[in-house]
Amino acid sequence: MSFGNATDWMVVMIAQVAPTELYLPESAAAEGGGGSALLMLGVGVLAIVIVGVWVRAMGQRRVDPRELAFRALSRKLKLSNKQVASLRAMSVSGGLGSPVGLLLSPSAIRAAGGTE
Repeated sequence: MSFGNATDWMVVMIAQVAPTELYLPESAAAEGGGGSALLMLGVGVLAIVIVGVWVRAMGQRRVDPRELAFRALSRKLKLSNKQVASLRAMSVSGGLGSPVGLLLSPSAIRAAGGTE
């Protein structure tokens, strides 16, 4: 076995005596571990938010658009829960399909029997 220089010979001798160990300073190991944990946490939170938005969108697609309009208008007009319930009851007793027409027309409310 012939070696070109003394450095090669020293490396071979050290490798035969003991296994080679990689030394990482503690500060470098701690910095690398914390960043990947935060990254994984961020990715997890982002995935949960995306799934939540998708589930909400799918749920709203199944609701009648007239019902969505009624909810939006009643919130915009700042109606109480009692008022919303009475409008729903009046639309059922008046034979209307959706109470959104009652919000849009005062004459429809009078025709349905209410005096609001």
